[in-house]
Amino acid sequence: MQYEQFIVTAFEHQPAKWRARIRRVDGMPVLIRGLKKLDEFVTGIDGETAQAALLAAMAAIDSGTFSRKRGQARGSGS
Repeated sequence: MQYEQFIVTAFEHQPAKWRARIRRVDGMPVLIRGLKKLDEFVTGIDGETAQAALLAAMAAIDSGTFSRKRGQARGSGS
């Protein structure tokens, strides 16, 4: 699903343990508050359902964990 400027997909990494992948819509790296550039971010907390994993990913996006601007992460001092 598309959410903000990100593509969020849920996947079952173990039976009944769901996580979500977060990628940018434009294909640029995901920027984590000036710390890292990643092709994709995978949530680290298991959800019991795909919906729970998607909601956790959307909450991370809403909290400002990821930069919404191309090429510049928030808090990077640039």
